[in-house]
Amino acid sequence: MSGNQIGGQARLTGLTVQADRIFGGVHHHASAVPLPIPRQLPPCARHFTDREEDRRALDDARDAGTRLHVISGIGGVGKSALAVRWLSEGAYAGGQLHVDLSGPEYPIRSEAVLRRWLRAFGIDRPPAQLGELTGLWRSVTATRSVAVLIDGATDAGQVRALLPAGEGSSTVVTSRNALRELAIDGAVSHPLRPLTQQAAIQLLVSLAGQDRIEAAPLDAARLADRCFRLPLPLVLVGARLASRPQHSVAAITDALAHSGLPDDTYREDPARMITNTALDGAYQELEEEAQRIYRGLGLLPTGDVDPDLTAAVCELPWARAEWELEVLAEEQLLEPLPERGGRARYRLIPAARDHARRLALQHDPEEERVGRLRRLCEWMLAISTQAQMRLTPAQATLWRSTMTELPPVRTPFDDDGGALAWLESHEGSLLEVLRAAEAAGWDDLVWPLVDTFWPLFLRRHPYELWAAAHEIGLAAARRVGNAAAVRQMLLSGAIGLNAAGRAKDAIRWYGEACDAARDAGDLRDEGQALLGLGSCHHDAGMPEQARPFLTRAIALWRSCGYPRGVALANIVLGEIDLADAPGRAVDVFTEARADLLEVDDPYDAARALTLQGHARVLTGDAETGIREMTTGLAALADAGGTRWQARALEWLGDAHRSKGDAAAAREYYQQAEQLYEVMRPADAERIRGLAAGL
Repeated sequence: MSGNQIGGQARLTGLTVQADRIFGGVHHHASAVPLPIPRQLPPCARHFTDREEDRRALDDARDAGTRLHVISGIGGVGKSALAVRWLSEGAYAGGQLHVDLSGPEYPIRSEAVLRRWLRAFGIDRPPAQLGELTGLWRSVTATRSVAVLIDGATDAGQVRALLPAGEGSSTVVTSRNALRELAIDGAVSHPLRPLTQQAAIQLLVSLAGQDRIEAAPLDAARLADRCFRLPLPLVLVGARLASRPQHSVAAITDALAHSGLPDDTYREDPARMITNTALDGAYQELEEEAQRIYRGLGLLPTGDVDPDLTAAVCELPWARAEWELEVLAEEQLLEPLPERGGRARYRLIPAARDHARRLALQHDPEEERVGRLRRLCEWMLAISTQAQMRLTPAQATLWRSTMTELPPVRTPFDDDGGALAWLESHEGSLLEVLRAAEAAGWDDLVWPLVDTFWPLFLRRHPYELWAAAHEIGLAAARRVGNAAAVRQMLLSGAIGLNAAGRAKDAIRWYGEACDAARDAGDLRDEGQALLGLGSCHHDAGMPEQARPFLTRAIALWRSCGYPRGVALANIVLGEIDLADAPGRAVDVFTEARADLLEVDDPYDAARALTLQGHARVLTGDAETGIREMTTGLAALADAGGTRWQARALEWLGDAHRSKGDAAAAREYYQQAEQLYEVMRPADAERIRGLAAGL
């Protein structure tokens, strides 16, 4: 097998994936440095004004025991600003969590949000299924006091799985709707109204200066009313006043009154109309280059923007892109986000995104719009390739033989952690970028982009994205007629499907990969597909159906000289033998371990040794089995294989229980329970039952 092919066992088992050419396995390494307490709330609005009565109402509800608050109101009324300010003033020692469900990304599922939040608490490999994720989230937050902000919810179903369990926690949901269904969950509704006229004028003062506003009190009052006393348009026109001292308050007010809107649909909603008109005014005051950047950002299927992305998409020097983003932020068109890796990040405010896109469609020729999107895709592919070459270098070569050279780009990271963080930062927009590229007919970019995000799939397990991205990538690879890429999409996609519990789909994908590899005469790929089929059937509790696939994989790999694959397949066969032939399993694991040490794969050799010890205990040789498992456990702990550590600890507990040593068994069970708790709560509960029975 050549290029970017995943061979060997290629089996995702909880927290560990073993794959061809990733020698020693791919392991979870616990961080030696404790993670900081998550503080994910956006910065408080710099010009937050008033809302004293609303804050008191929220305080009173919290004091009365309410843990779930719904702040509802029209767009631009300041729901998120109030929520951030109120939650920031509270004492939540356990952390602050935030998600925006109204962004441009593909619909965010509860599973994706929970995995992101659990990783913020140090749980590197959360489980796949929503039920397990919800249970783990509640366990993690049961003894913590956390603040949770869920922005832009549209229905109650988006919220329920995200609620923390701690009595001292508070969750605020912002929505244009009242979400009355959440009353069942104890929610209290806080409808938010426009500012009073006095507060609206005070907001203008904070932006444009007291002398300027007090010099024209009637015009200021008229301006506040023209903005419907909504904070968003008030901030936009206040920023415009501040940066244009030659403009009078009356002139700004008149401009709002007379500015026309090309899109008549905005007139159906006065709040949206005036916000859009205020955006028109801010846009018209920008320099030509800033206008072009603003329009370009509105077209992109991405959420966050930074100087790197902007420079690539808009064909600007990096320093110029950085400066122009600051200009747009000063005009309140971009929302500053917390820095990542020392780099500034921004997000177009939702109203500005729609506004900028509409302007781009009006003013920019199609060729230029298409060029920006193409440059975005090429930039993402160039950076994700660098991340892949750093994190999984053996898998970073397949697409390059069929792809034209990408433009040079700045590398926004200099270590493994930074590379993975970059991939994570684009997790939310990957699917929309793929769909946009697919719609444009750029299959030569689509499947390589899926392929280069492999380290994210492998290490963070975003299962819905994993499956959806590979479906798009597979279709693209088929359209371009790249047989090796088709097999790659099938094989790497099947790993995720099986890990997510979609065994039937994984078996179908592995079957297609097996047929394709056989037609191509690729024995390595055919063996991998067969091993995948065997693993799927074994995981599904069908060991006898698994055996033929595994034995065929072994025969193929022996014929093409791939001993590591043979050893990994033998490990699965040995696990099948544990049920009714533990003596035979001992021999299988012993041989597999020797072969793995021969090819310098110490991690999988440690797995084989641990299984070997477990099998010896089942044959009645507890003392030898305990020694072997203890040695294997030490090697697994050094490598950071968390799930296999948990299995080894559980088996050691079983071994000591078989000897009648209840105290030692209980200690091992407790250690196993602690590891299972953060990845497989159901297994943790099972282990608690074993310990309770001692």
